[in-house]
Amino acid sequence: MTYQIYYHDISNKYLDQVYKTKIVAWDIETSGLDWRNDQIGLCQLYTPGQHVAVVKINNVPPKKLCLLLRDVSIKKVFHHAMFDLRFMSYRWKVLPQNIACTKIAAKLLDAKNENKHSLQVILKQYLGVIIDKKEQLSNWLSPELTKEQISYAVNDVIYLLPLLDVLEKNLKSKGLLELAHLCFAFIPTRVQLEILGYKDIYSY
Repeated sequence: MTYQIYYHDISNKYLDQVYKTKIVAWDIETSGLDWRNDQIGLCQLYTPGQHVAVVKINNVPPKKLCLLLRDVSIKKVFHHAMFDLRFMSYRWKVLPQNIACTKIAAKLLDAKNENKHSLQVILKQYLGVIIDKKEQLSNWLSPELTKEQISYAVNDVIYLLPLLDVLEKNLKSKGLLELAHLCFAFIPTRVQLEILGYKDIYSY
């Protein structure tokens, strides 16, 4: 899979391609796990028929990426969307729309929660693909990315669309697809509740 490195935001040309396909796989790399204090170092995106966009992020909200996040006409596919969207919503002050999450889909298919649901595990389970996660904790704020980091970033995003397709077929066969879509639709609201400091407002 080919890739191109962008600085601070995607190009207008890549944005136009996403609008043509109406779907994009998306992942981020961060300096840590704390969305209030850690930083976004990298965004990687893949839309069918195009190269992977590997975007080095700075402290200024990227206008075109924010536009995609809030556009209800574009489906954004993540693995563990809650993690990515907490960072982007908090840092960029954007309300995401039209989200799908392969982690949530995999959890719905595993009613007893017997399996791990990391991307590495479910890619092997559903697509027979093995990815290397050695670079996960590397320095994503480094001015220059290593070949290993780029390979890691690309592999984290290029399989999300076929993975979602397989998961949704399995969900449909079990009568769970509509429930999955309702879960996806709630993700942006859940993100906003957490950012605003609310706990479980559904509890007694």
